[in-house]
Amino acid sequence: MKEKIAFVIYLGNALAWIGFGLVYMACPTIMPYHRQAIGMDFEELSAGVQVLLQALIKMTAAGFFVAGVACLILLLIPFRNGAQWAHRSVPLLGIIWNGISLWVTTTVAIKAHAATPWPAAAAGIILLAIAYCLSPGTAQIDGLKKASFWKTEK
Repeated sequence: MKEKIAFVIYLGNALAWIGFGLVYMACPTIMPYHRQAIGMDFEELSAGVQVLLQALIKMTAAGFFVAGVACLILLLIPFRNGAQWAHRSVPLLGIIWNGISLWVTTTVAIKAHAATPWPAAAAGIILLAIAYCLSPGTAQIDGLKKASFWKTEK
């Protein structure tokens, strides 16, 4: 049961990343919090700055999408087949991606006073940590088995 809960949490994260990627890819200009951060509408920016911002948004979209697809592949093949490396790779991928997302969005929120989606990245990290704790085999870190670790000598 714990493995199924972990799987659902990881799946939710992967689908959220894919969703963010699609939303950012479909964004015709910039996101509302980007407008807050730069203090002007997209149309007021020079053509070069518009192109640059669109390129950065599309690269962010690609990062979200690729991370989500990679996570789905790991979940649907090695994770479901019980590969222990996948039980560590999925949360590692998530912690790295959400960690970078949290750092970037909080930096913009603090320095530009914009309402960035940093709570989503923070929630993702918390959920990934919960899923990792529920995932089977994670108690075998550094060769320690959970059952033998907690046994007392008679």
